[in-house]
Amino acid sequence: MIYTITTGQLEKGTGKQQAAFIQIFGAENAQYRFDLYFHWYNIAHEYGHCLCDFYGSDIIGLKQELLVNRFAVSLWKYAGQDETLDQLQKMLDEILQKMQTPVPEHMSFTDFYEQIWGTEQMMEVPIYGYLQFKSVHDALRGNAGLAPTLREMGIPDVPADIDCIRHGDIVDILPRKYAVCSQTATKALHDLQCLLHDLGIEQPTTAVKLVDDPAIHCVEIS
Repeated sequence: MIYTITTGQLEKGTGKQQAAFIQIFGAENAQYRFDLYFHWYNIAHEYGHCLCDFYGSDIIGLKQELLVNRFAVSLWKYAGQDETLDQLQKMLDEILQKMQTPVPEHMSFTDFYEQIWGTEQMMEVPIYGYLQFKSVHDALRGNAGLAPTLREMGIPDVPADIDCIRHGDIVDILPRKYAVCSQTATKALHDLQCLLHDLGIEQPTTAVKLVDDPAIHCVEIS
């Protein structure tokens, strides 16, 4: 079984698509912000889905979506990427301030999205976009450890002490030596795989495929 993380490129999109994403990310540094979200953070997010499937996790739907966000944040933190995560959080602060919540006042975030999961309403751009940005923002503000998150994903034999490694040592493990852009999405995946390999975690064969449509970001299994 081979997993492919398919991810679209803003620079290859149509003028209408680019304008839509610029409206979301802002006119200033829109390309970098798009790449930071989709070609760095979201690579870990999508890889989390790959691992959940590979290990036969019984956590599905919205619960898995929230789980892989905790995975992505905790793994990048483990990699010592706090500064880049801080950039991501500040960016999402700005985006969410401009977005109107679709969640009714009488409902919680999770109850609302559990109710509409799998419906046509769920795929409406403002509703799906708010889910993604808000859930990532919540994960960034949380303090989920990598070890319990991996175990929650169904991965066995996770070393118990991995969250006790000193921050200074973590930086030495994985300094990021490349700029964030679509062409380095594969390097981001490689970094994640190296970290998990060093923890003795078996992983599926996974690749990154770049496509022109900037709205496509998903996992394909073959």
